Amino acid sequence: MDFSSLGLSEPIAQAVLEAGYTEPTPVQLAAIPAALAGKDLVVSSRTGSGKTAAFMLPSLQRLTAEPTIKARGPRVLVLTPTRELAVQVTDATKRYGKNLRYAKAVSVVGGMPYPVQNKLLAAPYEILVATPGRLMDQMNRGRIDFSRLEILILDEADRMLDMGFVDDIEAICAKLPASRQTLFFSATLDGQVARMMQRLLKDPERIEI
Repeated sequence: MDFSSLGLSEPIAQAVLEAGYTEPTPVQLAAIPAALAGKDLVVSSRTGSGKTAAFMLPSLQRLTAEPTIKARGPRVLVLTPTRELAVQVTDATKRYGKNLRYAKAVSVVGGMPYPVQNKLLAAPYEILVATPGRLMDQMNRGRIDFSRLEILILDEADRMLDMGFVDDIEAICAKLPASRQTLFFSATLDGQVARMMQRLLKDPERIEI
């Protein structure tokens, strides 16, 4: 089975092929069709299972359709626990979306100078990859408009909670449209993680690899 058979458009499938991926991994086989169907997802899979493509490819597919709300700001928001992971997700997104007209990805992370981030946020973009703390800073400065947000992705949610980001995540989610789709990726799905899942997701499909 190839990626185009999962419901992805040819420009995305071609970019994935050029990135060196020929067959979907188990988590991609399960998550991509469910995400394309618009479902909220809870996904438990280990590092290295291909989870970035599992959430980003269907998100990029959504960007091939015109937004229903005309505004600045992201249509897709990815929250990650660390700067390093944010950079990895942003780089992968740029590879997967290189053939799309409207799939610009920017990152907002600690350690990056504010003038550089402010310039990125002032220009048109569709995908925002961020660490919770720095995103809160930029939100409090009024630099991000979430009115057209369609998809929220929490990558390595358990690590974000372990690092003490629970209040930031709650505050961020409170500012997002209630109609959004939420994709929740975590190595563990119990305790504090389970409680957050109940608060943030609507009738999610559960995928454990």
